[in-house]
Amino acid sequence: MKQKALVYPFYLLYKYHYLIYMLALKELKIRYRGSVFGFLWSMLNPLLNLLVYTFLFVVVFKNTAKHYPVYFFSGILPWNWFSLSMMEATDSVISAESLVTRSTLPAEIVVITRVVSNLINYLLSIPILFLFLLAFKMKISFLVLWLPIVIVIQFFMTAGFAFFPATWNVFYRDVRQIMQTILQLLFFCVPVMYFDTQIPLKYQKLIYLNPIAYLIKIYHDIFYDNITPRPELILLLFFIAIVVYIVGFNYFHSKKDVFAEYL
Repeated sequence: MKQKALVYPFYLLYKYHYLIYMLALKELKIRYRGSVFGFLWSMLNPLLNLLVYTFLFVVVFKNTAKHYPVYFFSGILPWNWFSLSMMEATDSVISAESLVTRSTLPAEIVVITRVVSNLINYLLSIPILFLFLLAFKMKISFLVLWLPIVIVIQFFMTAGFAFFPATWNVFYRDVRQIMQTILQLLFFCVPVMYFDTQIPLKYQKLIYLNPIAYLIKIYHDIFYDNITPRPELILLLFFIAIVVYIVGFNYFHSKKDVFAEYL
């Protein structure tokens, strides 16, 4: 039984990877259905965010940091992937009621699909980031080879965390509103729009209790600071991500048999 709890979360990914991919694409098509720009919104949304925050911090608050738009953009993209995945996963079981209650497919798929659809969004936004690097005459180095590893880490960590609100929201429909508030708070507790050196050391330690903050830092290392991520940090985050994924998956799996009673 213990061996199954460790292996099955990854076996499900392997067995249903194509279905998950197709469902994620369908999710994106539904999201942008009827819009003029369609999939281009996956690039336009973060770009518009960038313009707003750049105006706020550079023009209004006179932030003199060098190439600040690149710093912000390289952090906001993975943050959007995480936060949107968490919000959409929270509603995923309820919105896919027929698949969960009347299908023989594993219910875990609906949660993972939300994470994958936002991963695709993130990947579509990366070319815009590269254009920003070129526009600001910043170096695109071999460090981008770390990117697939960091993306894998974030995928497992995000999916693992997402299983919890997806489960709770079936039983308590207030969870979505609570998650929205938590994510807004977390956004200001992660160094996306500010530098961690701008806050006192004691608060830096609190911020980095959150593994997502370390992930954002690694993205900044790769794209903004142009320094090699610490291998021991990568290994630690990979271990945390795998543990979070296994625990979250099995928690969801242990509760899904009673979902039909609440849907």
